[in-house]
Amino acid sequence: MPASSADLQPLVSREQARNTIADAIRLFVGRGRRYSVKQLSNGTRVPDWQINAALVDASKPDHRPLPPEALLSISAFLGADFTNEWLGLAYQGAFDFPDEDDPRPGDMAVEAAENAATVARAAADGAFGPDDHPALRVVGARMKRSGAMLVRMAGQPAVGRRRAA
Repeated sequence: MPASSADLQPLVSREQARNTIADAIRLFVGRGRRYSVKQLSNGTRVPDWQINAALVDASKPDHRPLPPEALLSISAFLGADFTNEWLGLAYQGAFDFPDEDDPRPGDMAVEAAENAATVARAAADGAFGPDDHPALRVVGARMKRSGAMLVRMAGQPAVGRRRAA
């Protein structure tokens, strides 16, 4: 007998999603972090109370989830590093669109060659070891940025730019 729709659970639970978002905010906001809740509120125009309510454990009655527009505003302000902390629940990732002017094609080709050389050196022994990981993270981020520039240079519509922090 087929399961009724009432028995179907989403791939990501409500509590897991809300707590992961709260944990992601805590990585960037709070005592000893880059921003205070007030600074985040001022930078995003999301009210402090809304941010604070989202930081409460999702199983508690005082928890209030961030509405999509607030979560996206916070993501725009904090950037892809923040977004990747919670978007990983969907087995996806994010990257920041470059803010600078498009580079010259020759410069992009040189950077692509340097990135490929770094990956080739790291893979030369047949495995990526712990010593390779820091360089590979940097190269991966550069490759995503370069890809976004190529898409933009190829005539894709411009995407809104992030406001400076």
